Amino acid sequence: MVTPSFKEMMDSYEAFFDEYIAFMKKYEANPGDLELLGEYADYISKYSDYLAKLSAVEQDDLSVADLAYYTEVYARIMKKVEGI
Repeated sequence: MVTPSFKEMMDSYEAFFDEYIAFMKKYEANPGDLELLGEYADYISKYSDYLAKLSAVEQDDLSVADLAYYTEVYARIMKKVEGI
């Protein structure tokens, strides 16, 4: 069973990427929009926060189910990112 707090963090990480991908599609359609540049800075900050959270996770403390879920979420994210 995936640890609930780990699942919550990974689900939040994937949701962030869903938002980021939607933003990037909007940005690609209108790269001159200065408001979008401000939003981009926000996404970079959020991404940095997620990287810090993920870096703080001790891999040795993760269960087999946690590692499997991490791999599953990461693979979904990479597939989505390929689409932009």
